[in-house]
Amino acid sequence: MPSPSSSSAAPPSPSHPFRNTTGLLVVIPDTIDVAEESRFYDELCDDRDMRASRVSVPRSPQGPPSIFSRDIWLDDNSGESHSFARDVKISGWTNVGDKLGGAYVVYDCVIRTKEGTTIHAHKRYSAFVELYQALRQSLPRHQQHFVPALPPKSPLARYRPVFLDRRRRQLQYWLSAVLLHPEIGACQAVRFWVTN
Repeated sequence: MPSPSSSSAAPPSPSHPFRNTTGLLVVIPDTIDVAEESRFYDELCDDRDMRASRVSVPRSPQGPPSIFSRDIWLDDNSGESHSFARDVKISGWTNVGDKLGGAYVVYDCVIRTKEGTTIHAHKRYSAFVELYQALRQSLPRHQQHFVPALPPKSPLARYRPVFLDRRRRQLQYWLSAVLLHPEIGACQAVRFWVTN
């Protein structure tokens, strides 16, 4: 009588991916190269920016084009505009708190008024989301398309300097499009956001 370990039993298939698995959890050693991961992330962002830049948009030495007209530039905020702002920049950001204990990022929004006053509004990304939602709720339907979409969230990269600088530039463009718009820049939701 053949033994249970005889050659009559079929050997395990060498192509089966879990042939040598002995448990449900396999711990992968921590061998992530941070510099290589950062370079890879930058390449992905640059590729996305290059694809987005294929759209033919005129350039101005003064600043980015308006979202509501290819003939009006955001820095040309003059004439019949009811907006109170003349210039909008996000000069930088800072991390507040401990990453393990609920840290967050605050952006320094520098708003220069038509009277020459400079306002520093320190805002989190969630404050930009609140302004976006307030504008979508309070603006007339024919003006809502003037408010561009916010840059997306990225929870995995939110504390990386490369990501934060890219987001700073995207939020600066977004805030400029809102605050320098001749009508939207004068609405109550914008004024409340800047002063609170």
